[in-house]
Amino acid sequence: MRTYDERAVLARLEPLDRRAKTAFAAACAQRLFPLFERYARVVNHPAQSQRLALILAGAWGLASGQADDMQQMEAEASTMVPDEDDDGWVLESGYAQNAAAAVAYTISTWRKDDAQHAVWAALQMYEVADYAFWRTKPNADVNDRGPDSAVLGSEFVQTALSAIDRDLDAAASSPLSWLELRQRTTSEGLTWAAILP
Repeated sequence: MRTYDERAVLARLEPLDRRAKTAFAAACAQRLFPLFERYARVVNHPAQSQRLALILAGAWGLASGQADDMQQMEAEASTMVPDEDDDGWVLESGYAQNAAAAVAYTISTWRKDDAQHAVWAALQMYEVADYAFWRTKPNADVNDRGPDSAVLGSEFVQTALSAIDRDLDAAASSPLSWLELRQRTTSEGLTWAAILP
């Protein structure tokens, strides 16, 4: 059974160049993007989803060497993270929090050339899986939530951890183009989103 080890992810990312770190973070964000689309449908904000898609595409461009000033877009992605205290909170808001945050972390990975920001993008995947697991346990005591074997062994978490490992491998291979990684994570993200409650 796979476990989430943030230090191990960081150790694998630190030797990579800026492009590869950014591509890894973008892969995590791409996997989560369909969940933001779900949220946008539920709250009837399709323009927000379209805008986040453009920001994510810009992040992939950064990983491919297209120089651009994305600082404003990083801030914009951060503002798309739903606030738990807002009146408009819906169950899908939890997914949208992590999806938008992953996009913002992708851009900050590029801007700061810091592997820790890419690790935080990966953490969003783990947190989505954890959130999905607890959504299947609506009567569970919120104080009992924490890492345990039931959560870790869930299909949601194991799928997320496997994806993180595969994306780390892909980033380490540093291909000339990230198109294959982007296509794979788009497809797998849609499949994963379909099984999440």
